[in-house]
Amino acid sequence: MTATALISTTVVADDIDDFAAVVELLDLGRVQLSKISYPPLRAERSSRHIRRSDPGWFYLTVPTGGPLAINHADRQCTVGPGQFAMVDTSLPGVVANRRPVQQLIIHVLRSDLPLRHAQMRPGLARAFPLGGGLGALLVGTAAQIMESADQYSPHDARALAQVLVDLLVSVLAQFDAGVGAASDAQHRLLHLKALDFIEKHLADPGLTPEGVAAAQSVSLRYLQMLFREQGSTIAGLIRQRRLERCRRELREDTFRRRSVAAIGARWGFGDATAFSRAFKQAFGTPPGEYRQRKCARTVNGSARIANPLPHKLVHHRPGKDPTQDLRSSQ
Repeated sequence: MTATALISTTVVADDIDDFAAVVELLDLGRVQLSKISYPPLRAERSSRHIRRSDPGWFYLTVPTGGPLAINHADRQCTVGPGQFAMVDTSLPGVVANRRPVQQLIIHVLRSDLPLRHAQMRPGLARAFPLGGGLGALLVGTAAQIMESADQYSPHDARALAQVLVDLLVSVLAQFDAGVGAASDAQHRLLHLKALDFIEKHLADPGLTPEGVAAAQSVSLRYLQMLFREQGSTIAGLIRQRRLERCRRELREDTFRRRSVAAIGARWGFGDATAFSRAFKQAFGTPPGEYRQRKCARTVNGSARIANPLPHKLVHHRPGKDPTQDLRSSQ
């Protein structure tokens, strides 16, 4: 089962008559996420396994229950809850646990990381603390994506994968001085953090480009350069996102009793005339007329998720061919 869903290894367990394992796998294309639970075992990936099948994955594994011993890249470590370790599937290694283990694994194609092999090797098979920084952000983001997989469409997969790759590159740079991150990955991460800050503060009338830059601890000029590279400006994006929020509330029944001016003020447009002018320029009609048109229509229907991301849940029960479970789950 793991050879098909993850990578091929030789697995040895003391009690094969009472062996129950679960693999939950989410495929984002460039990145895969998996949650695995299994009893005590020893899994070895040898040079023979690698010659036979080498997908070239770079693993970041996070035990959420039970310690895990790793012997890999001429180094040994024990990693437990609150920590993470990294593994290169193109190198031999052994993973073993004496107690039941649950773990989250982030699989990234090594060829998609803007780092040379020699740069990544110093970080392999080391127990790093998650802490409250980028490591925790990476793991929390991956866990949230897995929990809400049915809310995303295949179109979202590329963006989600890029977010995880950028976070992983930044984590590699943070936890090992021998690992250097490419500047473009750092730029993308800074841009994402600035976007997140803007989204969370859109309702604040005091939100300004200067405030966004200060929150990221960078100069306004530097952040403006990053936004220009993405084909936008900070002020332009703030204005656009505020107008989009206003448009959404103007067409929703929940806000029908709220005046047009109040909706504009709620999203940072203190001047009703300026709001009406900006809205018409963006959407081709004044906000009051837009609301009348939308409210004149009656739309009945139910929301559904179209084409959810592939999400495989695999169970192995004693006495049953595990590949049947895998085939049926796909």
